[in-house]
Amino acid sequence: MENFTKHTPYLLTACNHDDKENSGFTLYSISDKLHFKFDEPFLHEKVFIGSQHGWLIVLGQHFEPNLLNPLTGESISLPSITTLQTGRPCYSVNSNIVSYFCRMEYPPESQFLNCAFDECLTQVGFRKVLVSSNPSISSSSFFAAALVGTLFPTLVVARPGENRWNLLREEEWYMDIMFRQDGKLICLTNEGAIHEVELKNDKIVITEMSAPFHEDKSVFNMYLAEDSVGRVLAIKRDNDFSTRPETSDVKVFRFIGSNREESQWERVKSLDEEAIFVGANASISLAKQDIRGEIKPNTIYFTDEWWQYIGSERSKSRPRDICAYNLTSNSIKPCCPFEHRQCTWPLPIWIDLSNPNLILN
Repeated sequence: MENFTKHTPYLLTACNHDDKENSGFTLYSISDKLHFKFDEPFLHEKVFIGSQHGWLIVLGQHFEPNLLNPLTGESISLPSITTLQTGRPCYSVNSNIVSYFCRMEYPPESQFLNCAFDECLTQVGFRKVLVSSNPSISSSSFFAAALVGTLFPTLVVARPGENRWNLLREEEWYMDIMFRQDGKLICLTNEGAIHEVELKNDKIVITEMSAPFHEDKSVFNMYLAEDSVGRVLAIKRDNDFSTRPETSDVKVFRFIGSNREESQWERVKSLDEEAIFVGANASISLAKQDIRGEIKPNTIYFTDEWWQYIGSERSKSRPRDICAYNLTSNSIKPCCPFEHRQCTWPLPIWIDLSNPNLILN
């Protein structure tokens, strides 16, 4: 990976490693329309569930989460999947994990069912993981947050140095999480409400910061982002399933206020010439002066996080919906060549490699 330039962002895709001739990884630059192919053994058999500060958050063997430096291969372990309250490992007579017992639904006394690995990954596996600070600077002092389960995601967090996950509000479904520029963790519910999570005297406190901004019951994704001046945005992405998952409409809302009583949501028609990249990654915002090349202002760039690709060969043959929505023209178009959208598993992800601490001298 030594031949690429470190401007931001890149689309990271992976090809199927069952095909030895075509296996490997690609970094695609939208700004330059260039791609860089490489193959790093430490990335093999990993599922990408996050990227932040230039690091990848991946699932390895038995779906254990780790931070992974894509330039050096350095790895930092996160609390184990076995500490989740919604799943329990099933061991063989040789003490190897062979599957998981998964609690499929709320409430806590619900029955645990035995699941195969693929099914467990979609039910109680990690969907997205983020950390509060740069792992290159400190590998143990960050606060970690994760969404668990791809169908009805719940929120779990781990305090700095803690070796287990804490389940918060199991009855609540969350669509996205984000650490703000000031370090605060906010979460977006499936109804479009903002919750803030804080550590107070070693206790984890959730504060409801806003009322929901929609009552839509259709199938959609939602994302959190923050513009260059620190304003919180919620991005609602509707999908058309007539042939395959495809973006059909995008709406953007800005959160205004500091508490639920005084808060309001404002529909946004312009990003003030900024560009935003969302997906399994921590959202990336580029100010007007940082936009270069073929990256367009007032545009949101999406990857495709549909997990159904894992369990179906038919689904894996369908191209990913990696696209750009331009607010000025109200248009949705693919934002990368077809060959990259054909790399369907693991999940494609945006990654920012501009962090100067990724490689320490």
